Amino acid sequence: MNKRQKKNIFIDIAVLIVAAVVIGISMAFSADVDKALGLSYYTEVEKEPDDSGTDDVVTAPINDGALNVHFVDVGQGDCTIIELPDGKTMIIDGGENNKATEQAIQTFIDRTLPDDFEYFDYAILTHPDSDHCGSFDYVLQNYPSRTVYRPNVQAVGTASNPFVDPGKDDLKENVVVKSTAAYANSVKYMYQITDDFTSVVYITDPDDPKQTITGENSEYTFEFYSPLSDNYGTKESNAEWNNYSPVMILEYKGFKYAMSGDAEEDNLDEFVSKTVAAKTDGVTDKYDAFDENYCVNVIKAGHHGSRNATTLDYLNVITTDTGAADVYCVISCGEGNSYKHPHQEAIDRYKQIGVKDDNILRTDIVGDITLSVKNDGTGAFKLFYGEKSTVVRETESVLVYRKIGNIELKWKFVGWIVLAVIVVVVTVHILFVISNGGKTGNGGAKSKKTNGSRNGGNGRRK
Repeated sequence: MNKRQKKNIFIDIAVLIVAAVVIGISMAFSADVDKALGLSYYTEVEKEPDDSGTDDVVTAPINDGALNVHFVDVGQGDCTIIELPDGKTMIIDGGENNKATEQAIQTFIDRTLPDDFEYFDYAILTHPDSDHCGSFDYVLQNYPSRTVYRPNVQAVGTASNPFVDPGKDDLKENVVVKSTAAYANSVKYMYQITDDFTSVVYITDPDDPKQTITGENSEYTFEFYSPLSDNYGTKESNAEWNNYSPVMILEYKGFKYAMSGDAEEDNLDEFVSKTVAAKTDGVTDKYDAFDENYCVNVIKAGHHGSRNATTLDYLNVITTDTGAADVYCVISCGEGNSYKHPHQEAIDRYKQIGVKDDNILRTDIVGDITLSVKNDGTGAFKLFYGEKSTVVRETESVLVYRKIGNIELKWKFVGWIVLAVIVVVVTVHILFVISNGGKTGNGGAKSKKTNGSRNGGNGRRK
């Protein structure tokens, strides 16, 4: 073995020793190495209740005068169920047309409403898109509504399954048709006749005073403020279905909820213009309420938190600079939805007017959301977040390790694998050096012998 071979082997052994020492020492700091290499990270999780079974809860007494507004988690869609203070009930929209949505609504009704619940007093379909009307027919089949509000859109079914809209004679001029089975089925069950009543169906119209819903002694009001045009598009191919959604305000004990379906710029701009004109038109009407002191307490974000809805002008009309800090903003959207709702531009807009991060509530994150107005136990009515109480949910940071299958990739495990790989590589290299060196030596001897023979031969010739 020549000097060069010995040197290479010495270097290999030195590398192996250094690697072993470094990896060995690093084991004492494995937690820091895990973080530095990205093998571990912290994530926020909700704290489990302690052994006493108590949470940090502020409980309000359940009373007959409570208003409970439930934003039901139906994935990428909308469904709101309202328990009014006088015992009446309302549903707004019915989510997408699938079994999962039907089950979500049914489960919520079974869990929340009385065991003998049979029908809604009011049902509102904001507009004819399937993520709002898809399971509306399921709801009305199982729980008919005494009074129904529908958009000024004619249902005609599909080419293979045409449908005659029972309310077509009540629709306004220049009405646009919608040819989907989901919308046709929703309209069909709006007009059903039950053993107890025949539903009264309205084409949503903010100018019709009969459509205002008022509780006994005017203790609450539910008012429509838009849409202010008869149609949004001259034919089905260019209709803006979202803009048929009404701006709705529910008010009780001075607390206000603003809801707007999927209404976008055209609809909301008309509403804003109407409130601006009300300040100088000399006409006394419901739009006069939107003065510089008007502020709602809950905003249902339009169109699942889309950048095209809940415009800044609209937000400025329904909130004040100081009041917005206490406003809740509810976003109904599905986890990982393909539309990427809510859009960051919309979130930034809510924050821009003063809504706090903690007051932006999303069904894709927290599930069903309930915001109630009820007696706080002292006789005063307050707004509560939670089905029957306001729960302060605490989180904690938990260390999580990346995995391959069920194996946690901790440095104490990964480090020894790395060392084993280094041992194998160095060993193979040493064997290669020894083997290659031997071949080189034999070849050199053979070469010298040949040269010698040749020289001898040359000598003999002389």
